Amino acid sequence: MIRRTFKLNRIYRYMSQYLTTTSCSLLLATAFAAGGKDSESTQAPPNSVRVAVVQQAANPGNPEANRSKALRFAAEAVAKGADIILFHEALLVGYIADPRPLAEALNGATTRAFQDLLQGHKSLIIYGLTEREGDKYYISATVVSAAGVVTNYHKTHLWWDATGSRHEPTFYAAGDRLATFEFQGHRCGLMICYDGDFPEMTRAYANAGCSMLFWLNQRGSRGHAEVKDLAARNSMIMATSCNSGTNETGHACPGGSNITDVYGNLLAEIWDREGVIIRDVLPGDVPRLREKNPWYRGQRPELYR
Repeated sequence: MIRRTFKLNRIYRYMSQYLTTTSCSLLLATAFAAGGKDSESTQAPPNSVRVAVVQQAANPGNPEANRSKALRFAAEAVAKGADIILFHEALLVGYIADPRPLAEALNGATTRAFQDLLQGHKSLIIYGLTEREGDKYYISATVVSAAGVVTNYHKTHLWWDATGSRHEPTFYAAGDRLATFEFQGHRCGLMICYDGDFPEMTRAYANAGCSMLFWLNQRGSRGHAEVKDLAARNSMIMATSCNSGTNETGHACPGGSNITDVYGNLLAEIWDREGVIIRDVLPGDVPRLREKNPWYRGQRPELYR
């Protein structure tokens, strides 16, 4: 499978709407170094999906700055041939005294900016949106393509064991359903932070036929140690994002964003800094491997109700 990188002149015209000339030039220089040269391509394993996970500093309460930085990271990932690019939970707003005045509509400025960036590409971007829908607010995971919103997931398990900005039921409504999307014939699932602390979530997505699961977080860390058993017991490829930098209380967030394979093995991780990790995965192998997995095949769901 051949991955074609972006046209640099098109990306330059797009990015100039958001960035200074100097920062555009620096990013494009990085893209050339990363294989983003016009008409250049990179070889990937047949039938693979190239997954990118972005680890970005939290920077709570600064949506414009966070959006601009995310666009730069997304452009970098597209330059490297990424098919699916994952950002962290509450990417734009984070956790602040009252996030609602900074919330965006589903088709707001950030979704449109990512959509513009993806023009001419088949890639998807998944990002954490602080969403306003009428008089309700949600912690959302929004999947965007060049054509617009592919699907949108509302966090179903709201963290309650806190006060202030981290007491999520004070500000947000809970979702009432899971969300999946298809990419190159492979079903993918979404979950956000506290959702994944319930192993039933990953199992439910496996039972729904998902071969890849994208887990967005905003907390101190969410490392491979918290992912590997979920992946192995469900034969699930998992991409897990978390923020770095400092949170709303000034505490350091080492992050630990990672990509984990169907066996629970670590493919890539990033700690204590911003950056992008990228790996090629093979979701087409998941159904066969899941059928042979004794921690999955032996289940008796009729007993668990």
